[in-house]
Formats: sequence, structure tokens, C-alpha cells
Amino acid sequence: MVPAYAERRRDRIHAAGGLRTAMRSRLLIYLGSVLAAIALINTSAPKIIVSAVLNPEAGEVVARSLSPVTRDLVLVLLVSIYFEWARNKSQGELLHSVDLKIDEMREDAKSVTAPSTRKLVLDSTTPEELVAQALDRHAPRTADKTSFVAMVLSQRPVYDNVSVALRVDRVDGETVHVSNRFEVTMRRGPILIAATTSPPQSAALSAACPELFEVTALPRSTPFIEAVKAFGKQLECYVTPPNGGARRVDFRKVPTNELHRYLSPPVGIAASDIALFAADLSQEKTDLIRVRHHFRWTQKLDEHFIYWYADRPMFISGLTVDVRETMRERYREVWVQAHLGGVESLMLDAAEGYLSLRLNRWVVQGHGVTAIW
Repeated sequence: MVPAYAERRRDRIHAAGGLRTAMRSRLLIYLGSVLAAIALINTSAPKIIVSAVLNPEAGEVVARSLSPVTRDLVLVLLVSIYFEWARNKSQGELLHSVDLKIDEMREDAKSVTAPSTRKLVLDSTTPEELVAQALDRHAPRTADKTSFVAMVLSQRPVYDNVSVALRVDRVDGETVHVSNRFEVTMRRGPILIAATTSPPQSAALSAACPELFEVTALPRSTPFIEAVKAFGKQLECYVTPPNGGARRVDFRKVPTNELHRYLSPPVGIAASDIALFAADLSQEKTDLIRVRHHFRWTQKLDEHFIYWYADRPMFISGLTVDVRETMRERYREVWVQAHLGGVESLMLDAAEGYLSLRLNRWVVQGHGVTAIW
């Protein structure tokens, strides 16, 4: 069985041969015509024809005048032969170079492997198209996949090497003191932390403003202005450069009339219901920085749960939940539920009211953990 490339090469050779044959035929006809004209001129035929038609004197004149014509025709013949030879040589070299180029292209095509072709396709496709195509293969009967694509390709900056520790520090009577340590690697730039008057407002503001680092709802048992002052004093955030030496980040409260310079709150939330604190880390020496944020709050014991969830795609290295302090004074049943998929094999430690996970995996918006007592 003859390979396809051999057949194509044979076809090119046949085509080139046919072209050369046609060129030789035209050349032979042309040269034959010139030679026939020269031969005819050098015979007595022109003299005889002209003498018969006109008179003998005219025949003599024509015979004498054709002698220079013979010389000119011979010169034309020689020049034609030279140019035809030069053209055939040039065309032959051109056909040979084309043939070599095609062979080089074929060799290059052999070196193009499936992985390199796949990489070229992936590099030229947008992330949205890639995820949509993958979902079309995984769930072909589902029409709208934009919500899932939005979760994976969030507008929020992606966080890397995240560590979360959610802890009940102590219980004073019916008051629970809770702390959350959130450590993350992120790009340098401004850090914006907002506080609102209610959990629904916090959720709406977080969804509408992807530039926010953190959004929280202040307790409604305290007037909002007083709660904002206490919240500002409790803000605790540190940045660690690559060479070590953590330092505390200074936040400033953004005046209400300047809020629009940083955020575009959704409809239904007034600027007076938002407290915004800003810190500028855009002057750090490295593009990626390590930020550690501590957040503390109090809540009623009869609320019966605390939780944490991811607000964007992030790579979590470790997650710890500790609510054992709720069991210190009197026994209570406590459950810690991780909403992160199958994580049983990743548990470093698990006991009543305590959970430690070494995840090293990506999570998307909505993944999290809940502790209930």
C-alpha cells in the first residue's frame, strides 16, 4: 500500500513532467516554423512565384531582398533558443525548490504532536469557553451553565495558600467570644474591609463588590456608630514580606461622602449603612504578599452555630474549627460539618467540637464549614 505522502509526491512529479512536455512541444513548433521559413526563403520558390504573378524583374528583386531576411531569421532563431533554454532552466529550478519546501513542510508536520496541538488550541481559547466546553461534555443535557462558570471564574481575585482558623475563645454566661484567623497569599494593592447593619446587607454587598477583602455584619444590639468604632479598633491585619518580619497594617475609615470612590453599593443599601476601612499595600516590594487577618466578634449562645465560607475561588492549605469552649461549663452536643466534598481522608484531627483538615485543594464560592451546638 502506497502512503499518502508518496502518492502526493508522485502526483507532483507527474504534473511537473506534463508541464515540461507541453513546454517542449511549443518550443519545437516554434523552432520548426522558423527553420521552415529559413528553408523556404533560401529556395527559388519566392522568385518563381513572384515572376509568375508579376514579372521576371520583380522576381529577381524579391530574391535579392530575401538574403538579409535569412540572416535576421537565423539570428532570431539563435536568440529564441537561448531564451527558451534559460526559461526552462529557471522553471526547473523553481519547481525543484517548491518540491523541497513541500518536503520540509511535511517533515515539520510530522513533528507536530498531539500535546503541542492541544496546547496551541488551549492557549488560543478563553477560560470561559474552556469551562463551558468541559461542562458541555460532562453535562450535555443541561442548558444554562453560566452560573457554574461564574463560580469557577469569579470576578474576585483568586487567593492562594489560604489558612483558616475559626475558634470559640471563651463563653461568658450567654455570650460567646469568637475569633477567625484568615491567612492568604494575594497580590499587592489596597485592602478594603466593610461592615454593614445586617447579614442580608453583608451578603448583597459582598456579591456586588468583588474588590472587598472582607464584609461583616455588626451586632444590632449596639448602635451602628458605636459598633463601627469598636470594629475599627479591633481590626487586626498583618503583612509578611518574603524576607520575613511581619508588620501590622494601618487602616483608615473612609468618610461616608467618599464611599463612591471605592465601591458601588447595590440598590437598597444606603451609604450610611456601610462602614468602609481601607489600607494601601500597593507599595510593597513584591507582587505577591502574605496577609494575615484576625477578626473577633461576640454573639449569643442561643444562636447555636458559627460558620465560615469561601467568597471566591481559593486554594486552601489548612482549615481548623475549635468550639470546645462551648462544652466547658456543661456538656453540649457539638457537630462540626465541612461542606467541602469528601474530606474524611484529609482529617488530621477530629473530636467533639474540633476539626483540623490539611486540604491542599481548590474550593469555590459557597464551600465552607459550620459548627453547631
